[in-house]
Amino acid sequence: MSKEKYLEGQLAIVTGSSKVVGIGSATALALAEHGANILIHYHATSHSVEEVLAKIRALGVKAAAVQADAGHPNFGKLLVAAALENFHTDTINIVVNNAGLGITRDGITSVPLKDWDYLFHINIRGPFLLIQAALPYMKPGGRIINVSTVMANLGSYKLIVYSASKAAMNSMTSSVSEELGPKGITVNTVSPGPIDLAPPGSTDLTVTMDQVKDDAIAWRIHSNQHIKRRGTPQEVADAILFLASPMSSYITGQVIHVDGGINLPL
Repeated sequence: MSKEKYLEGQLAIVTGSSKVVGIGSATALALAEHGANILIHYHATSHSVEEVLAKIRALGVKAAAVQADAGHPNFGKLLVAAALENFHTDTINIVVNNAGLGITRDGITSVPLKDWDYLFHINIRGPFLLIQAALPYMKPGGRIINVSTVMANLGSYKLIVYSASKAAMNSMTSSVSEELGPKGITVNTVSPGPIDLAPPGSTDLTVTMDQVKDDAIAWRIHSNQHIKRRGTPQEVADAILFLASPMSSYITGQVIHVDGGINLPL
């Protein structure tokens, strides 16, 4: 896409966006490049917040940050209040639910109950609460983008709760889009495959079978993948940017896979 300012003056909330290299910060920068003002959110990674804010502001837009626990019952209200206060507005245009967490366990009998509650609160209740809180301030043309994972479809016995929570997110996208479509607000999910979080250009993204033979999750992903490499945060951010743009006005209720073909039939 060109750097046309088609998001100029719009306000975007991007959760989980304080890490210098990550899907959240890449998304925040992509939206900012096209004119959006950005509220970034972080839970505990605060050392890089100012660096991310500086990069966003260098693009000529406004930016602010808010710390909040995505598992807290007031998560949505806290972020929306911070957005309205920091940007002196009564309108939220874009919500990107990127914050999430996975915990690896060795099968279903090894999963403690606390994992279930903890991951579902962060991965699905948090996004639900943010959408709920933001909606009174969203108008026709608004965009909600949820970030899921290929594991929501592929599944893994080592990531049972994570996979289930993200599958719930995909279902929520479909349900909420039915309600908000007539109001002119689109709701979609971007579902990444394996993403390389090293600094851009510092690693080879290609993955071979020999490299993943001892990792059950990586081996399964690689075996089902058509483009056999890791993706980049920018590639995911580009898909989110498209869904946030005016060009996606007739797309809603969809799960867009950015995974090298893992969800294509073999």
